[in-house]
Amino acid sequence: MITTGLLLIFFTITWSQLSNYIKRFNAGFDGESDRSFWMFSYDFKSHKKEDFVPETKNFIRRKRYKNNLIFLLYVNVFILFYIMNSFLSQLLILITD
Repeated sequence: MITTGLLLIFFTITWSQLSNYIKRFNAGFDGESDRSFWMFSYDFKSHKKEDFVPETKNFIRRKRYKNNLIFLLYVNVFILFYIMNSFLSQLLILITD
């Protein structure tokens, strides 16, 4: 139970730091804000219908980096959910014994 508690604390701190970093990181596409930090870059739709304009390599690199960070955030949340359920089940087993 101590190990589960320490893992819970570690992943909570990791989630907090990662979400704060993603909020501060600006990839440069329209619609980015503190409220939409959890969205992948392809979730943002263009507002204007234009001809195809290729994106710069730097912009593509920044979008991929942010998408990777968001994917890590989702994995972290899934692990937190799993560890929290494990912690609660261990706590309930401790209470019933």
